[in-house]
Parts: sequence; structure tokens; C-alpha cells
Amino acid sequence: MKVLHTADLHLDRSFEGLKIIPKSITERLQQANQKVLTTIVEIAIKNQVDAVIFAGDTFHQSRTSIRTQAYFIDEMKRLEQADIPVIMTFGNHDYYVEQRYWFDFPANMFLFKKEQVATHYFMTKNQEKVAVSGFSYEHPWINENKLYEFPLKDQTVDIHLGMYHGDTSNNGQQNYAPFSYSQMKSKGYDYWALGHIHQPEIVSADPLIVYPGTPQGHTKKERSVQGAAIVSIESGHATVRFEPTAQVMWQSASYSLKQAKSLQEALVILMEALLDDVQEQSLLTLKEIQLTETEQLDEEFQRSYDSGELLQYLQERVLAETNQSVLLHQINVVDSAQAKKIMIAADPELLRQLEQNYLQPEIFSDTLQELLQNPLFSSVVQVNEQWRERSLEQADQRIKQDFVIQGDQT
Repeated sequence: MKVLHTADLHLDRSFEGLKIIPKSITERLQQANQKVLTTIVEIAIKNQVDAVIFAGDTFHQSRTSIRTQAYFIDEMKRLEQADIPVIMTFGNHDYYVEQRYWFDFPANMFLFKKEQVATHYFMTKNQEKVAVSGFSYEHPWINENKLYEFPLKDQTVDIHLGMYHGDTSNNGQQNYAPFSYSQMKSKGYDYWALGHIHQPEIVSADPLIVYPGTPQGHTKKERSVQGAAIVSIESGHATVRFEPTAQVMWQSASYSLKQAKSLQEALVILMEALLDDVQEQSLLTLKEIQLTETEQLDEEFQRSYDSGELLQYLQERVLAETNQSVLLHQINVVDSAQAKKIMIAADPELLRQLEQNYLQPEIFSDTLQELLQNPLFSSVVQVNEQWRERSLEQADQRIKQDFVIQGDQT
């Protein structure tokens, strides 16, 4: 049996973090999500798959626009004409409310509509009997582990698949049907089609458990997309490969202006570097760059950067030179000291909260238990509130010397 597994399309979602966008690019971005769906359908037909699985968050919201619904239904009818069944669950973004859908879903589609786990059966062209167990969201969140409702593998079928839109419970969030992989493996299924995590991840090889990730990145954090998963499944064994689907790529690069002595020289260096980095002109590339070693440049360079003129000029030139395939959407000037630090994408508030936790005597003592039990250490150090505060201040300074903690700017 061969399956195309995708999830987290977010068909109505915009591309986030873009500020200055020419009209021609805006129109291209608006069409990108539809082209991703069309590409997925074409991949399914080309590979003659036995089923297509949408594992939640096909739409970005539960009130999906009529236009997007109509386009989706038309594409599903293409799969119906190719005699390819579609199995679909609804996730936390597109949680299912029947009254919000304007069109009937084609006859080739089976929808999990309830939060209660159910099992759907069908027969492949090669007469393999297949069971698919899954559930959908009817609300923006599910707090309980849904795996308790999943049956053990049906021994009367050739292949049993599981569909699950959610996340493991060890990440501190409990809103998205938290589960454990060990419990998932205990069900004995031949393949688990997951959704919710936007980064592709093969969680387990035996049995094969896969997050395909979003087929199209919508923020600069979603650079490592793989596309649609093509899964070959036999009883007790499965393999996976990916076919690209993205219409838009996110890219980041860093350029040194150490050799530039003026704004004019900086522009020449940057244009050459930007054009040398062009990779795939058939896709639209959204590019962000960091400029380092700019200290020797005069105030004219700084003024053009601060006013946005530098970005606007380079954006127009690069678009023209690359046949509208590369949009430079952001420039950041990084000073030399900061450039040497390691960037950590996180909320700076988390560091403050962590430091506050370690001010608690019990947590602090547990962390330094082995050190505090050393007689030599205890003879020279008096561990009190002042010493704890001083230690954390020094740790905070050391962290900020070596790291830049910065939240997502999109």
C-alpha cells in the first residue's frame, strides 16, 4: 500500500513578518497556498497512491473562506476522478463545525468529524483491507490523551493506520491531545500519520511514526520543510520519502562589509553577494540578511539603513536581476561583538523566570548538592541569600556575554 501523508497546510494563512512587499509579489504570495495544494494532488496522482491523508490543520482557521473551500473541493474532485480516496482529520486550527462548510465533500473523502476516536475501513486497488483510526478536534484544544481511546491493531485487516494531530506531553503544553510515543507504539499499528508539528520529523522507524511538517513554510522559522510524505506500507514494515511541494522558500544569510570603505562600495559588495547566492529561480525566495563588520562605514551608510533606503534599493535591484524570484524583505546590521555571540530564539522572559526559580533555596541547593557536600567548599563559602543572588548575577552576565536571547521578530 502506498499513501501520501500531509498535514498543517494552513491554506488561508498569510506569510508572516513581511513589511515592504511590491504588489506583484503580494499577488504571487496569495496564490502560493493554492499551488501547494495543487502540487500535492499532482504528486498523489503521479505516484498512484492508494490514499491521501490530511492529518489536521488543512485550513488555518475554523471559519474558512468560501474561495478556499471551493478550491479545496475542486482539487479533491481531481483525486476522486483518479479513484484515490482521501482521509481527513481536523486539527486545533480548523476544528470541525459542520455549519461552516458551504460545499459537500466529494464521495471519495472520509472525514473524522468527532473528538471520539473512530475507525474507518476501506479496500485498496490491490484488495488490501485497511483500517484507519483517528479523531478530529471540535474545539481549539483537547486536554486529554486520546490514545486511550484508540483500539489495538485490528487483526482482521492487512494494514492498520493511526492518525493523530497533537504533541507529546513533555513540552510543558497540555492543550493539543498530549500523548507518549511508547503508548502509541503499543497499539501495534503499521503506520502513524501525525500532524501539528511544523518541522518534519521521523519519530520512530519501527513502527514508522512521522510528522511530515508543513508543506509550505509561512514564517522565517519554517525553513526546513520537506514536502509531502510518500509512505510505502506492508504489514509490519513501512518506509517514507518526501517530494517537494513548497512554492516559497525562506532564506537567511550573513555578509561581511569589512572590505567596504563607503556606501557605494557596500552596495557593490552586497549586490554581488546576493546574486551569487541565488539558488532556485522557479520558486520565490524570501530573504533576510545580516550585515557584519560595518563599523568603518560613515554616517551616510547608517542613515540609508535607518531610513529604509538601503533595503528598498537592494530589494528593487535584486527583484529585477532575478526575474522577480528573490524578495529581500529584511536587513539587520549586527555589531562585531554581537556577531560573535550564539543566537538563541527564545523569549528573554524565560531566562528571568529561570533565574527566579534558582533563587529558591531548595532548588539552588538541589542543583549544587554535590558541591555543597564537599567539606573544602563548605569551609570557605557561606551559602546564604546574598551568595545565591551574587552567583546568579555572575551567571546572568556570563550568559549574556556568550549568547543573544531574542524572541521571534515576525
